[in-house]
Amino acid sequence: MIFNKLKPSLLPALPPLLLLLALSTALLFGNDRRDSLYRPGYHNFLSAGHLSVAANLSPEHNFLLFRRQTLDEDGAPDYVPYNRFPIGGYALIKLAILPFGDGLTAKIYAARMLLLLFFAGSAALAYLSLCRLTANRWIALTAALLAFSSYYLLYYNDMIATENGLSLFGVLLTFHGMVLFVQEGRFRQLLVKACAALLLGWHVYALLLPFIVLGMAIELNRARRLSVPPSLTGQIKRCASALLFSRYMMLGVVTLLFGMAVLGFNLGNEYRALDGEVPLTELPTVKSMTYRLGADDEFNERFAKYLAWGNFLGNQCYRIARATLPFYIIPSENHFINEGDYLGVIVGAVALGGAVIGLLFARQKMLLATLVSAGFCWALPMRHQTAIHDFESVFYIGVPLVLFSTGLLCMRRLFAGRLLVGLSAAALLIFVLSSFQMGRVGHDRQASELQAAISDFEHIRTIVEPGQSVFVTASSRLFAGVGRVMNYYLEGRMIGRSWPAWPDIFAYDFFVSRQRIDVPALLTPDNRRFFLYRQSGYSTQIDEMIQESELVVRRDGYFDVYRSGNKLIYVGNQDEDRVARFIAQAIPIAGTPFYVALSPAVHRAGFTDRSPWQWERGSDAEGWTNVSGSPPSPTYVYTPTNSDEGHSLRAYVYYTDSHGNRVKAMTAPSLPVHPNSVTDIRFFLHLIPVDVGDLPDHRKQHGFDNLDFRFNDYELLLTERPVAVRELPDYAIARIRTGQFLANEDGSYTPLWEGEIRFDE
Repeated sequence: MIFNKLKPSLLPALPPLLLLLALSTALLFGNDRRDSLYRPGYHNFLSAGHLSVAANLSPEHNFLLFRRQTLDEDGAPDYVPYNRFPIGGYALIKLAILPFGDGLTAKIYAARMLLLLFFAGSAALAYLSLCRLTANRWIALTAALLAFSSYYLLYYNDMIATENGLSLFGVLLTFHGMVLFVQEGRFRQLLVKACAALLLGWHVYALLLPFIVLGMAIELNRARRLSVPPSLTGQIKRCASALLFSRYMMLGVVTLLFGMAVLGFNLGNEYRALDGEVPLTELPTVKSMTYRLGADDEFNERFAKYLAWGNFLGNQCYRIARATLPFYIIPSENHFINEGDYLGVIVGAVALGGAVIGLLFARQKMLLATLVSAGFCWALPMRHQTAIHDFESVFYIGVPLVLFSTGLLCMRRLFAGRLLVGLSAAALLIFVLSSFQMGRVGHDRQASELQAAISDFEHIRTIVEPGQSVFVTASSRLFAGVGRVMNYYLEGRMIGRSWPAWPDIFAYDFFVSRQRIDVPALLTPDNRRFFLYRQSGYSTQIDEMIQESELVVRRDGYFDVYRSGNKLIYVGNQDEDRVARFIAQAIPIAGTPFYVALSPAVHRAGFTDRSPWQWERGSDAEGWTNVSGSPPSPTYVYTPTNSDEGHSLRAYVYYTDSHGNRVKAMTAPSLPVHPNSVTDIRFFLHLIPVDVGDLPDHRKQHGFDNLDFRFNDYELLLTERPVAVRELPDYAIARIRTGQFLANEDGSYTPLWEGEIRFDE
């Protein structure tokens, strides 16, 4: 009796309560503090990068969006702007992390919780909009839960980034405003929501475009039908007046001007940060816009495979399938179609077709058509961005929302609504299972180690004082997301990155490396993965360590291998009399950048008035010619071409030393340029143990341990010669085979040298 009395009042409240329950599980499963940043794929890279931009946002820099700070040649701070997105999303992230001071773990946790809350807000807005469009809360609940169960929604809204979670919230906020405007004529709230959304991301324009075009078409048709004057001139005047004074026209004008003001603020800041020394067309944001719109020929050539219309459209159908099916059903993380696998394309095409058919029979055709087409209004014009970045697929959310809601409306008419409650329960279960499965992504040993490395950054920050400078000695590939977290965490310190800062690295006070070497310059001996060194004296200490080690392999022209305790030290053979040398391995490959630098001794001694580098190709026997024509090359990097194959390279530079003498520094000739079919330069390191039983299980059948490696992954920078260190396992070793080889595109290998180290002698 009591239940029957309460039932009429409980049922309307049950769908929003179930939605709240479902979204709370997404927050619970998605915000694990143990590995709250390190998931595979784009997750690490984008999360760390956007967190860095948000952390650097402050009045001190006039609210400039920048990823990192470096030092210019005069030691003054130089900024790398990142102004291609609106400032609003970064401001929200900044406010979320502001209360947590230096606690990096807490800041990551707070930022991700903010993004997950916006994910929940996006789902709630979708539910509220569908409630109005379908006039049924159970249909709205089921469609929203199923649509938000996909890989794209759960994975990319879990990241610390503005271009998916926050921007998607803005899109659905604007769509909710559109629903209220069409149904109730509430125009001001739509203007406010659209402008607020533009502070979170540009993707809202992809929703505004079809809405304004369709709305003006409807206004034009209405004006034409209501036109009293029979003359053509009278009809044209009435139609023109209807369009000019239409609220759709006003919406377009206001949002366009507001977006231009936001972008103008960003570009002005960027121009000011670069001291007005570059033309507007060379601003990083403008260049980013040109490549996204297809005006970058080099980019177009590099990604021609994905930009081809057939491949592009097929991939979009594949992504629509992954945006429609719940993550619990298809947990695959493939971003592109596998060759010969077109099932996903067919599923996506069917889903899109179902959504189009559904909106044909729906009452609110204009709103549903706007929702379905929004993803394409972004993907097609931005093909050069969306082709290679699958996180843009979150904006296909309109396809599953329309597909599921219109499909459920048809089922309601057929079965009189008896199945809706059961389907809602099934959708709730699917959403919870998908959220749980997504929460487990990245829970592996590597992720745990990376998360634990945050304590290394916290320790480093206690040593480096504001105003002191740090050089990060690793490529972005090696550090992945961790490198950008490092940039963020040393906020207020001057950060250098990788090769572009090479000529100036000796102006830095400290550097950070993944290699732990027991020398007095090591300041963080208890760190686990990232180590801080004092720059002064480090190179001399490394030389002393090598001199005290045992030379076990000698290869003229390549590498000497030393043994020191349980470490193997690979030292590049270079002419000690030359002060110009190629960085790391002098093995040029067509299409791969090749670097040159002055020796550390020259930097320590001091020099001025350096000329541009000049690169040459040829040989001592055949003679040398400039590779870049008559003018000198302005950079210390040259990318060999196919015409360089078979020829050696060398480079020289003029500089004035500390005594005022004009000096010419020239490298020794490199090895001949290899074709671009070479995909990698690696060292092989095979350990034959005394007891095969000591090997890891997966290596016992082979009889030796394989520790092959890339030189850059274990390199010690700031040294006189290229040096890399590999630590050996603790089991007894009988012999070691080591050497260097080239990995070719066809899977074959080209050996360069080989040596053997025996432990039984």
